[in-house]
Amino acid sequence: MNDTCTQKGEKGGLAPALAAALEQKKPWMLASLAREFHVTEKEVAEHLPEGMCIFTSGAHFVRVWEEIGAWEKATFIVEHEGHVLEIRGRIPAGRSGHGYYNLMGEEALGGHIRADAVSAIAFLSMPFMGMESHSVQFFNAEGAVVFSIYAGRENHNIIPSVREAFLKLRREVAGWSGAV
Repeated sequence: MNDTCTQKGEKGGLAPALAAALEQKKPWMLASLAREFHVTEKEVAEHLPEGMCIFTSGAHFVRVWEEIGAWEKATFIVEHEGHVLEIRGRIPAGRSGHGYYNLMGEEALGGHIRADAVSAIAFLSMPFMGMESHSVQFFNAEGAVVFSIYAGRENHNIIPSVREAFLKLRREVAGWSGAV
C-alpha cells in the first residue's frame, strides 16, 4: 500500500503553514517551500494538503519511467542551487546497464540515471501560480528532489491526453506495493 501525502508526523505546524503559503499563488515549487520552512523537499510533499500527492517506492523507477515515456509531451526539470533547467519533449526510453538507467534514442533528453539512488517517487498535483500542474517528483535518500517530470503543456494548458495519463498512472500507483 502507498502513502498519500498527508500531515503525518506534524512537524511544528508545517501542514497548516504550507496550506497558507499555497494560497498566496506564488511560484512555489517543493524546493522553494523547503527553503522557506527549513525542511526537506520530501517533508514538504509529506505535509501538503490532502489529495495533492501520493508516494511510491523508488523501486518502481523503471515502471514509472516507462509509463511517462508514453506521454505526448512532458517537461523534465532539474533545480540546482536556485537554477531551474527545463527540457521539453518526449521522455526517452531507457534500459538498465552498468549501474545506470541509460536513456536511449534521439530525444533532447539523454544521459544516465542512478535509478537505485531514487528512494521515493511522488505524484504531485500542486497548483503553480494558480494554474493546474501535475508532476512526478523523484527523491534521493536525503529527501531532496533529484529531478521532476511535469505534465506537458500547449498554449499554457496541460495537454488533455497527458493529464489523463498522469491521473491514470497516479491511480495505478495507489495499488502498488512499496509504500514510502
